[in-house]
Amino acid sequence: MRVSAREPILFAVACTALVAASSSTPSTPAREVAAAVAPAPELSQSIRGERWLTETRAALDGPKEIRLPFAELGDLTAGDGGATAFAFEAMAGQTLEITLARDVPGEPVYVDVFRVVDVLGEGLHQRLTTLRPSAVSLRTKLPSDGSYQVLVQTGASGEGHYRLTLELGAALPFPVVGAEESAIRGLFGASRDAGRRHHEGVDIFVQRLTPVLAVAAGRAMPRQDALGGKTVWLNTPGTSYYYAHLDRVAVRDQQLVKAGDVLGYVGNTGNAGATPAHLHFGVYRWGKDPIDPLPLLVGRRFAAGAQASTGDAGG
Repeated sequence: MRVSAREPILFAVACTALVAASSSTPSTPAREVAAAVAPAPELSQSIRGERWLTETRAALDGPKEIRLPFAELGDLTAGDGGATAFAFEAMAGQTLEITLARDVPGEPVYVDVFRVVDVLGEGLHQRLTTLRPSAVSLRTKLPSDGSYQVLVQTGASGEGHYRLTLELGAALPFPVVGAEESAIRGLFGASRDAGRRHHEGVDIFVQRLTPVLAVAAGRAMPRQDALGGKTVWLNTPGTSYYYAHLDRVAVRDQQLVKAGDVLGYVGNTGNAGATPAHLHFGVYRWGKDPIDPLPLLVGRRFAAGAQASTGDAGG
């Protein structure tokens, strides 16, 4: 049976649940070993596969830290930088969107997505998905908050020329009908009450009585207090979403709702009486500190119609 050159890495990376990010590599570079054993132009299949695995481990051990959106023009040559990895932080529910343009038809360029998992203090790589060799784009929902890596590599005996873009889509639908990112003007963490507390959400300024929407399926709990005025807590497994300063509420206590259902209408009740109508929107992970809703509501994409620059875009 003929074995392809990609099978050694598929066995080590794709078929196992975790690959150690700190896996040791041979003390002698793989290309030097290959040159000593087989100086002929055509290396044996096993040496090519071993060299490819060494380059893969080196790339995952020393990734390039980036911020999304990111774009790069790259060149890969087996045995001399045949793999590179890009590391970034993301949040649960965000959608990683990858596009890949191969400049040389027929030359293989492979793309794998990993989540970096802490196991007993050691960072291990869990493979999530792969861009098929024939595909030009990939979308995958990220399962948790944390560190991720995208590995780009050429075939075990070839060269790869590519243009790669990485973007993040929003994890949540926008909670106000018709509003966009520009309506967010009060940011998470801002000082409140002369520094006695900090803003635990974002403020979305829109016209009074604009409908506010459930961002996920869950159970609604209307409440009222001096700080938030008329509010709704939307409880989902592991996460609660907080809607405050409503003019009026549109749900009853313990009502089950689905994403997109109307929970109430924008107002300025509670301590927002002296400010224009807006929605205060907060996100609370159970048992943890509140988190910034902005990355969940707004994707990290290149501007529509803009030509993404390459190299260190977003880095």
